[in-house]
Amino acid sequence: MKKSKIFLAVFALLGMFYNGQAQNVKEVKDSIDRDGNVRKTIKMEVNSVEDLQNLFKAFGGVNVKETGNKQETTVTKNNRKGETNGDKKLYAKSWLNREAPHLEVDKWLTEEPNTEGKFVLIDFWGPTCTPCRKNIPTLNEFSKRFKDKLVVIGVAPNTEELVRNMKEPVIEYYSAIDIRGKKYTQKYFELKYYPHAILLDTRGIVRWEGHPELKGYELTAEVIENLMKKYNYENGGVERHFAKPFVGEKAPELDVKEWYPEQPKTKGKFVLRDFFAFHCGPCRKAIPKLNKWHKEFADDMVIIGCSRDGIKQLRTLEPEIEYYLAHTGEAIWKTMELHVLSYVQLVDPKGIVRWEGICVDLTTEKIKEIIAKYK
Repeated sequence: MKKSKIFLAVFALLGMFYNGQAQNVKEVKDSIDRDGNVRKTIKMEVNSVEDLQNLFKAFGGVNVKETGNKQETTVTKNNRKGETNGDKKLYAKSWLNREAPHLEVDKWLTEEPNTEGKFVLIDFWGPTCTPCRKNIPTLNEFSKRFKDKLVVIGVAPNTEELVRNMKEPVIEYYSAIDIRGKKYTQKYFELKYYPHAILLDTRGIVRWEGHPELKGYELTAEVIENLMKKYNYENGGVERHFAKPFVGEKAPELDVKEWYPEQPKTKGKFVLRDFFAFHCGPCRKAIPKLNKWHKEFADDMVIIGCSRDGIKQLRTLEPEIEYYLAHTGEAIWKTMELHVLSYVQLVDPKGIVRWEGICVDLTTEKIKEIIAKYK
């Protein structure tokens, strides 16, 4: 009888579930890493190479360790989900499918744009660069055509005087200077030639990059439109792999062990529940936004940070949390089947969930819209 081998597969993923493609699964365990991603551990019996290939098909990135005998073998397969550059020639460091570094500039030549909940197109250009100037009318058109969904920003490595002395063509979108590229352009992108553009989705992930007029790989309105449709998160609809959906239903009860500074009075108010963890990177990034909403919507909405971590530990977090904290038991997490943090539910005064999803996808405008509709 052929001896089977046991493989231990460990991988990190955001919003992916084992879908039954790999057979003979013995054990599946979920955990959440410090960045809020799901780490799923699967122990399975593998009798053939085909079984192992099925495992690779089921998941994007897998580390497989053979534990069935004395020898230890590691097999790694990485298959990043998202966009691809294919054979496109790049003249800068690639950030595709990664969160773009926070934009830092020496000076804004226009007002600084509000990019919350919008796609962002950053064009690295120079006033003495002929291809850059040639592309400006196209960027003007993008800015007009997608004005409600897209923010276009031109970043030049030149002095303010040199940029302002360029009279034609007229720039009709946001403009800034990053002198010699020290704060952003060269620091993060190591740009060799201009122009270079990156398109960020509403979560700040780079979904397109490159020379915007490179033959065969041009950045067109159609390309932007297709990416906007593909990475549209604004509806807050819960994907099954994030959590169990509750929109339009009664919000599950919180099993609270301890409140800080006290149990909030929620009667007649909307409640925004943020499910987070002490060691979660995205959760910490969300705190300033939640603090801002805590002040801005104080008359209509109560914000509660819900965590399985103790209050004493949570109070040491930086940035400091200014809204209510709830140390919860395991029941609410199991009920909601949470697999991604920071995850929020916006509940109306009747206790019905009106929006849920990743905190980064919720915008001030969406909160205002929901409050106006269900108040």
